[in-house]
Amino acid sequence: MAFVIISCSKKEEPEPAMGDQVAGTYTLTKVSLGPLGIDYPYTDPSNGVKYSGKIEIAKVADDKATASITYIDTDKAGKVTEDKISLGEATLKKAATGEIEAYSGTTKIGTYSNSLLSLSFVDPDSKLLVTITGKK
Repeated sequence: MAFVIISCSKKEEPEPAMGDQVAGTYTLTKVSLGPLGIDYPYTDPSNGVKYSGKIEIAKVADDKATASITYIDTDKAGKVTEDKISLGEATLKKAATGEIEAYSGTTKIGTYSNSLLSLSFVDPDSKLLVTITGKK
């Protein structure tokens, strides 16, 4: 009798490119200006306007992406106003923690992990740190 032993090894699938991992639309969940933060969506009790938004990330290359944020205001009558702002291009790098980090030059401006995105920049007018958080 002859016995044949076959080793079945599962090939690991390659991890998708960082640009593919971060690309997509995120629902805005928080905006912070310095020490103050507002959870989104938010309805202003004084005027009934509902504030919401989204962050859109587009892959440029395996290690590059562009971002834009759209702030959406809906008044009590249901009229929607959108303000879209381009946040520019970032270089993506894998951190030792497994997170994907976004850089503008040598300045870290964002992180992505487990469908959560966080972007930070200094507001040119107030000089305060702005942090925008979104969930895919």
